[in-house]
Amino acid sequence: MDINLLDRILHAMDEAGSVRTLVPELPKGVRPVHLRVLDALSRSRGDDGCVRVSDIADALDMRMPNVTRAVREMTGLGLLEKTSDPVDRRVVLVRATPAGEECVRRYIVGVRQRIETELMATVSVEDINAMIATIDAVKAAVVKACGR
Repeated sequence: MDINLLDRILHAMDEAGSVRTLVPELPKGVRPVHLRVLDALSRSRGDDGCVRVSDIADALDMRMPNVTRAVREMTGLGLLEKTSDPVDRRVVLVRATPAGEECVRRYIVGVRQRIETELMATVSVEDINAMIATIDAVKAAVVKACGR
């Protein structure tokens, strides 16, 4: 493979990863992982608005200590509130506060809608699917080559 082609592939992967940095500036103390937690919570919450912390970890494919740390930070920021499961007191449940719901509306739903509108107007679904498959294949090859 031409070294310039490899450089272009790796540069494109870096650029793709940097897209998440283009969202509007987050409120003080709010990190991208907090938005991921809010997104997972908003997709899987029950009728009472609560989700088990372990379910968020599963949905995000993250380790429990990392999700627990994010939940603790988010509780301190007023984005989440914690409670115990009334059936099993060992289970920690979380729900978004009004400030957390506002983050979901502004930084997840709103941004996604604008991106989706622009993306669908400029890139075909077939091209998007091909891009995803290509990124997955390139990542697998890099992981294999680097022994990770």
